[in-house]
Amino acid sequence: MKTIKGFWQHTNGKIYAVESTTFGKIVGGAGPLDGDDLRDLEDYDYKPAIIEWLQEAIDGRKLRKINPT
Repeated sequence: MKTIKGFWQHTNGKIYAVESTTFGKIVGGAGPLDGDDLRDLEDYDYKPAIIEWLQEAIDGRKLRKINPT
């Protein structure tokens, strides 16, 4: 299964790494992460434990995709 990984930031400032299918279904997440020490997205261990919380935060517009520089 092909997945997409990206960083998402919560309205409280915390950052999460999120893995989803090409259709947008979340399959794993990691975080919260230190925004000053973000690694390559492939380096994180994506776990299913926070999928429900991530989806609720996205649906509630509390998480937004970011592109850290």
